Amino acid sequence: MLCGLPGMGKDHFIQQHYPQTPMVCLDEIRRVHKISPADKNAQGWVAQQAKEQAKVYLRRKQDFIWNATSLSASLRESMISLFARYQAKVHLIYLEVPYKQWQQQNRQRKYAVPENVMERMAGKLEIPTPDEAHQVSYYINGGFVNVFVK
Repeated sequence: MLCGLPGMGKDHFIQQHYPQTPMVCLDEIRRVHKISPADKNAQGWVAQQAKEQAKVYLRRKQDFIWNATSLSASLRESMISLFARYQAKVHLIYLEVPYKQWQQQNRQRKYAVPENVMERMAGKLEIPTPDEAHQVSYYINGGFVNVFVK
């Protein structure tokens, strides 16, 4: 399960580290069905479609990547609870790059997110804590960082 603001490099991370792993991606569902990320009325349907895709992998006991921003602890908890109902082991990976790089990466994306939306989402971000999943990793500025909790 990935966690990170739009433009932080989640897709690049997947291509680099998990190119053969199936993925459930809310952005891809929106693109396939021509749904704007700004269409608030359709987001529940998009999330339900993603959950149904995830359940297919979960029933098969097959690894997959949940590729979404997953910004809040409550949203992550609801997804992790779903995964746990299928006895899945969850590895949560938080991604972050420096602010200027983040802005640049967003501008270079095929589907750039408006800057005001990015700033609003940044204000809602709750960085994952080490106890949220079976394993929590922090991929900061292109590398994994060890976090020790006392």
